[in-house]
Amino acid sequence: MSENIVIIGAVALGPKAACRLKRLKPEANVVMVDQTDLISYGGCGIPYFVSGDVSDIGQLQSTSFHMLRDKKFFQDAKGIEVLTNTRAVSIDRLGKKVLVRNVVDGKEQILPYDKLVLATGSRPRRLSIPGAELPGVFTVSNLHDAEAIKAEVAEGRVNKAVVIGAGAIGLEMAEALADLWGVETSVIEVADQVLPGVVSPGIARMVRHHLEENGVSIYSAEEAVRIEGAEKVERVVMKGSTLDADMVIMAVGVVPHG
Repeated sequence: MSENIVIIGAVALGPKAACRLKRLKPEANVVMVDQTDLISYGGCGIPYFVSGDVSDIGQLQSTSFHMLRDKKFFQDAKGIEVLTNTRAVSIDRLGKKVLVRNVVDGKEQILPYDKLVLATGSRPRRLSIPGAELPGVFTVSNLHDAEAIKAEVAEGRVNKAVVIGAGAIGLEMAEALADLWGVETSVIEVADQVLPGVVSPGIARMVRHHLEENGVSIYSAEEAVRIEGAEKVERVVMKGSTLDADMVIMAVGVVPHG
């Protein structure tokens, strides 16, 4: 009897594991489950989609031969079943079964497995400060986030943006907004340099100089204490000053998906 392999998560690790397992065990029934409809993409390319360097979201899902890595691709080219818009609800480890639910129509089904791969990745950390849930406050974790951010900017609703966090994603987003969209952009970082724990202070000064030359204001050794606004975000209050904002992007790290 063919081995059943269920993989929960179909963005980065999931597709790689599925394809590798299918090569090693061609007769196995491999099923990938993901709670969204966009799968197998390069998340590190999200800032380039927002900036416009990557014009179409499908480019982040394409192979080197320009084939779109969607549900049909995995089923037809790889022999891997894909359940999109489907969330894993519970795992019966003793019975080796996963209960999944379609997030669109609510239908449930049970997937039996011999091997189970958890490839759920991480989710962005949100600061626990007042106003963090206001409309106009975004995180950068998936293509749906990227589409929402780009739509706000492209439709002219963002004149001033604040990025909280000066790690790689935060700085890439800041440069995309300022340099390519002309948005007045500020970055708040609690450490005393950009890219803390990643580069030396000397390199950090060079990065900061480059950003400031491209119109990005850097507030290091500062902390966002609250976000204010009536119906949507209007300003970010720091310990030392206040920044007006039409958009806030939180880029303060990630935590594992539970």
